[in-house]
Amino acid sequence: MVTYDCNCKDIIITEGIFGEIYAESAEDKIRRYNSKDYYEDAENKGLRLMPVKSYTMINKNRLEITVISWGATIVSLKYPDKFGYVADVVLGFDDLKSYTNPKINPFIGCILGRCANRIRDSSIVIKGKTYELTKNDLGKHHLHGGTKGFGRQLWESHIDGCSVVMTYLSKDGEEGYPGAVLSTVRFRLMPDNMLEIGIRATTTNSTIVNISHGSLFNLAGHDAGKKELMKHKISLNCDRWTFADYTDPIPTGSIRGVGGTIMDLRVPKFLESYIVNLRKLQVPPGEGYDHNFCVTPNWHGGNAYVAQAVHPKSGRVLEIYSNQPGVQFYTGGRLCSTSETGSNPAGAYDSPNHEEEYEEEKATDETEQDVVPKGESQEFISGKQGARYVKHCAFSIQPQNYPNAINYSHFPCSILRPGEVYCHDLIYKFGIQLANYM
Repeated sequence: MVTYDCNCKDIIITEGIFGEIYAESAEDKIRRYNSKDYYEDAENKGLRLMPVKSYTMINKNRLEITVISWGATIVSLKYPDKFGYVADVVLGFDDLKSYTNPKINPFIGCILGRCANRIRDSSIVIKGKTYELTKNDLGKHHLHGGTKGFGRQLWESHIDGCSVVMTYLSKDGEEGYPGAVLSTVRFRLMPDNMLEIGIRATTTNSTIVNISHGSLFNLAGHDAGKKELMKHKISLNCDRWTFADYTDPIPTGSIRGVGGTIMDLRVPKFLESYIVNLRKLQVPPGEGYDHNFCVTPNWHGGNAYVAQAVHPKSGRVLEIYSNQPGVQFYTGGRLCSTSETGSNPAGAYDSPNHEEEYEEEKATDETEQDVVPKGESQEFISGKQGARYVKHCAFSIQPQNYPNAINYSHFPCSILRPGEVYCHDLIYKFGIQLANYM
């Protein structure tokens, strides 16, 4: 373990080893790594164990963030509440084995790419040529770059001054994509409690690139569960959304205003009120939010304010800024189940968000949240420190381009060409609200 006291004021970075993983091939290990970074293992067909490095960044406000080189994943994010109690507020696992198992880990905390979100029917056309991508969503769509997307790869990593830098070279043809793409992610913790994530990518051939980050938050603590998540106040700086039919989470190409509908999240309200109305309409059927919204741009240029989440009881606040046109808002409804039932029409999305309906059901809903019927088991993912992650126990706010943009000419272009540089600047700003003024 090595500790770096970097030039930035009040920031310390510690490097360690989170675990080890076998190289996929002798060619990869020789080409990508120095001899110091692996050793022989004769029992595994000559392949060698590669270290998965960890980096812990700490500032003097006791904000502590740990990232690992597997998937450029944030495995821990700790900071104090208004009473001084420190809690870890991101979902994750204790060991590398869980992170590398796709049956356990549905993209928790990792980088999302080469193309975040979904591509309908796993097919794209670039310069008149059709490319078939890996089908890893419902057996027909492409999700988060495929079965071996950026979040399921080992990244090269090092400390550069006050930042942790991770790099991954995605080969031409990987998961069906054209072109080799070199991506770099720079994590930088600031003294004022901002985590800056700078994402850059270049390509050897025209391809699609849409990279985001998939951290799942519960500001009451990663193990606080659904009940505390429902007590978060959420707001999105979005006046439109990319409409998706109730039977399919992928945008249809239509862009609709959010005003007067259950998709209007511009005013901070308790998440529970939104989820209750969605459940009453069964839109989407019991899954909560997993939708893309159109971010209101910063007309002066630069990063736009995207969203805010507040947990009034602890006082913890998260604000998100980005230069991307869209944001995926996800409330963890698919963490443990992919059930798809219900028959309400898509027009239900345009139904009003009646607060009186929420008040009528609030009492009964609170009693149902954490109670499992006798004789039935509750599905969960086994997380770090013995936590059980159930549906709707965390939220994710993922700035990105619009989903399936390659198939709609009026969506922002997702094609990256040789000579161009893909740039995504993402900022998480953490704070404490001492009074409930919202």
